[in-house]
Amino acid sequence: MITEFLITVLIVGFVTAGLNIRFDRFFTILLLLFVFEFTIYDSINIFLWVIMFGALMIILSNKEKIASLPKSMLIKLFTVIPLITLVFSFIGTWFYSITSTNMLMLVLGLLALAYGIRLIFVHFKPEELANEKENPIFSKFCGIFGTIVSGFSIGFIGTSLKPLKIPFAVKIGKLNIKKVYIANTVIAFFASVFAIIFHYFFTKAMTLNIFYEQMILGLALWASIHAVFELTNTFFKDNWRKGFQIFIGLMLIIVSFKIFVGI
Repeated sequence: MITEFLITVLIVGFVTAGLNIRFDRFFTILLLLFVFEFTIYDSINIFLWVIMFGALMIILSNKEKIASLPKSMLIKLFTVIPLITLVFSFIGTWFYSITSTNMLMLVLGLLALAYGIRLIFVHFKPEELANEKENPIFSKFCGIFGTIVSGFSIGFIGTSLKPLKIPFAVKIGKLNIKKVYIANTVIAFFASVFAIIFHYFFTKAMTLNIFYEQMILGLALWASIHAVFELTNTFFKDNWRKGFQIFIGLMLIIVSFKIFVGI
């Protein structure tokens, strides 16, 4: 398992450094499947820990910015969002528990395909990263619908759909990317915490020992992946990132077809 661990850590850490992704490292679940050769159910459960620790790190590193937000925004982030994610991560977990292996693999393949297409064709312009005049109606829609979708998705397949949600909010809704990123991080944290608890009770053959083993592996993966990220991120020049993003998008599309063929 040491070899599998090192391969996963090096690949995911390097790839996410090139893409500048600090959490929701979707590539981890793919390597848990194809390198560790875990089942889709175990891969999702371990990946939930990676998501949770990554989101927690972002929240703690931005605690001063979060504390400075308007009171109404804080109420939404830490009262409304947790309640919504509690409900929909439970619903997502229930679907996870009754869905066949092949169907979960199909969904994972479709996500890999969608994420790959997004990396190839969707790139942010400097002016889009500086959006300030957001549509209040669209902002509320994204806040509620985004929370519902991420809560369900994390409970069901382990990912918050961040690679799709943020481009949608920024490019179509003209929302501020920093606010969207913080909101999605809080959503992902609460949804993953609830999903971890729900998955413990809904996963077949789950025991307390397996739960602790998955927690330790998830923590070790997150910490090591982030360490590789920090070590390699500084070596990537900004003018390299677009080409690298397109390359990784192509790789995801190839992986998606590998998943489809194996079903």
